[in-house]
Amino acid sequence: MTLSFVGIIATVFFASALLQSLGASKILAASDRFKDRRPMLSRILHFMGEPEIVFGFYGAAFIFFLMFAEGFESGLNWMDKLNFSEVAFVFVIMILASTRPVTDLAEMVIGKISNLLPLPKKIRMYCSILVLGPLLGSLITEPAAMTISALLLKRSVYEPMRGSVSNKFFYMTLGTLFVNVSVGGALTHFAAPPVLMVARVWDWDTPYMFMNYGWKALLAVLLNVAVCVRINWKELMAMDQAEASCQSSTTYVPWWITGIHLVFITLCVTAVHHPAFVIGLFILFLGFYGITKEFQSPVKIEESMLVGFFLGGLVILTANQGWWLQPILTSIESLPLYLGTLFLAPVTDNAAITALAAQVTTLSESSKYLIVAAAVVGGGMTIIANAPNPAGFALLREHCPGKHLKPLYLVIGGGIPTLIAGTIYWIFQ
Repeated sequence: MTLSFVGIIATVFFASALLQSLGASKILAASDRFKDRRPMLSRILHFMGEPEIVFGFYGAAFIFFLMFAEGFESGLNWMDKLNFSEVAFVFVIMILASTRPVTDLAEMVIGKISNLLPLPKKIRMYCSILVLGPLLGSLITEPAAMTISALLLKRSVYEPMRGSVSNKFFYMTLGTLFVNVSVGGALTHFAAPPVLMVARVWDWDTPYMFMNYGWKALLAVLLNVAVCVRINWKELMAMDQAEASCQSSTTYVPWWITGIHLVFITLCVTAVHHPAFVIGLFILFLGFYGITKEFQSPVKIEESMLVGFFLGGLVILTANQGWWLQPILTSIESLPLYLGTLFLAPVTDNAAITALAAQVTTLSESSKYLIVAAAVVGGGMTIIANAPNPAGFALLREHCPGKHLKPLYLVIGGGIPTLIAGTIYWIFQ
C-alpha cells in the first residue's frame, strides 16, 4: 500500500485524537476548575475531554480538511466509499439489547445458572455476568453482549456497592469485561468484528473458529474471571453484605413483548451489513416501544449516539492507516508478528488490523492465526481497541471513580486478562 498525502494527513489526525484521548482525564479536570469562573470554556473543555467525542470530532475535522483540499464533492465521494454498517448496527443493537425485557431475561437466565456455582450469592452473579455475558457475544454479537453485561454489572454489582467502588475494583472489572467480550465473540465466525473482516475472505466458518479459537476463548474467559475474583475478593464479599439494599423492578413483562424484542435483535444481527434495513428496523422498534412503554425502561439514545459518533470517527480515521500497518504485518512472522499485533490492537481498532490483513494475499496460515488471535486478545486494554468497548464504558461511567476514564488504569486493569488470554492463544497455536 503506497504512501499518499491523504494517508499522512489521516495519520496526523488519528495520532492527535489518540493523544487527546489519553489526556482526557486531565482535560476534564481542567473543565471542572473553570466551571464557575469561565463556564463556556468549561463546557468546551468538557466536550473535548470526552473519549467518545474526541475521535468523532477529529474524524469530522479530517473530512472538512479533505473537502477544503480536494473539493466538496471529492470529500463526499471519498466518504461514500467507507463502510458505516457497523456504526449503524452498534447504535441500534445497543439500544435493543439495553431494553428492560431483554436485560430482565438475560438476568434471569444468568441468575439461574449462577445458582449452580458453589460461591457466595453476589460472587456467583459477578462471575456469571463476566463469563456468560461475554460468551453470549458469539451468538448475539459483541455489542449486544457488552451492553447486556454492562447493564447487569451496573444493576447487580455496582449499585449495591452504593458508590464505594475503588479504582482497583472498577478498572480490573472493566478490563476483564473488555477482554472477555473481545475473545468471547470468537466462538463463531459472524459475531466479532475482527473475525467478520476476514471470515469470508479466508473461508472460515463456525467449526473452524471453535476448533482454532473458541475453546481457547472459553479457557481464557474462565481464568480471567477467576483471577479477577481472587484479586477483588474482599470488595466482592463486602458487596455481598450490602445485598439487601439492591432493588429491582417487580413489574412483570409479558412473554410476548420479550419475544418480539428477541425478534428485533435477531433481525438486526442477521442484517448487520445492511444499514438501511437496520435503521428502518430501529424506527419500527420505536413505534413498538411507544405502544408498550409501561413495560419498558428509558431508551438509551444519548449513550448509543455517542458510541456511534465515536465509531464513525474510527471508521474515517483508520481507513487510511494501511501505509504503515501493512508493511509491519507483512515483514515479520511468528512471535514478533504476534507481539506486534498485540501492541497495535490497543491503539487502533482491532477490526481495522484484521481488515488490512485480509487484503494481504501472501499471508501464511500461521500468520493469519496469529494476527486474528492477537487482535481479539488485544481488544480490551483501551476504550478504542474494540468497537463495543465505548458502549460498555458509557453504561458504567457513573460508577467510575471520578466519573472520568483514566487510560493508564484501564491498561493496568486490562493487562492481566490480556496476558492470560495472550499466553493461552500462543501456547496452544
